Amino acid sequence: MKKILLTFEGGNFPQETLEFVRCLNTLSPVLLTAAFVPEVDYAHLMSQSGGIAGAAYIPQVADEDEVIERNSALLEEFCREHVIQHVVRTDRLDFALPSIRKEARFADLMALSSRHFFENINDVQPNSYMKEILHSVECPVLLLPEKSDLPGSIILAYDGTPSSIYAIKQFAYLFPELSDIPAHLVFVSGKNDEPFPDATLVEELAGQHFKDLHLVKLNMPPYDFFNDWITGKENPWLVTGSYGRSELSQLFSKSFIAGMIRGHKIPVFIAHT
Repeated sequence: MKKILLTFEGGNFPQETLEFVRCLNTLSPVLLTAAFVPEVDYAHLMSQSGGIAGAAYIPQVADEDEVIERNSALLEEFCREHVIQHVVRTDRLDFALPSIRKEARFADLMALSSRHFFENINDVQPNSYMKEILHSVECPVLLLPEKSDLPGSIILAYDGTPSSIYAIKQFAYLFPELSDIPAHLVFVSGKNDEPFPDATLVEELAGQHFKDLHLVKLNMPPYDFFNDWITGKENPWLVTGSYGRSELSQLFSKSFIAGMIRGHKIPVFIAHT
């Protein structure tokens, strides 16, 4: 059983993400932990602005207790209807990001919307809150577009780095029930003669977890062509390594992953050590 963390920021009720958790629960039972956090993290604003003046644009929640009570009731009803084990955190705290990081430390996976995560702060994703979470959270994160299905294909982004290997292993350990889905272990290079890094070793590893595994070497400029290639696959999920680390290659760099997130087209699984 997987413990999945889902956050409720202010009045946001992540119906699409809940529906996705319901789908996962049909494959293998999960424990859903729902954390209700403030719409704005005052500690984050202080650190970013150097003073409380940075909070001038903070949206006001008319009655936060009433909103939490209403959303908690909706969540309880949803989980009972779909037989999802769940835990609800409704403690009132002023520090959203530290609360999320602490909950994530004790979760197997955090699921969040690639569009709506703290969109009241900035609706251009990844916004500063999402960047901070992706950089510092202590469990894998699954970023979900508004309409998310179970995968028809799995794209394992591989560039030979420890980070990319770690992400592949974490995905395999978390989702053994997806082992029959076609998996494409993709290395992108701008040089025709560049060898596939440690091809035998990575195939030995990934082949134990994915029954229909294909090693793919693509010789193409990074973003546009790869974006076209991946969206041509059936319901693809992208699995990639650490966000914002210098060790990543050009293709799977921070800016590339940010573009994939901003497109809101496919689920993106991110894991880092």
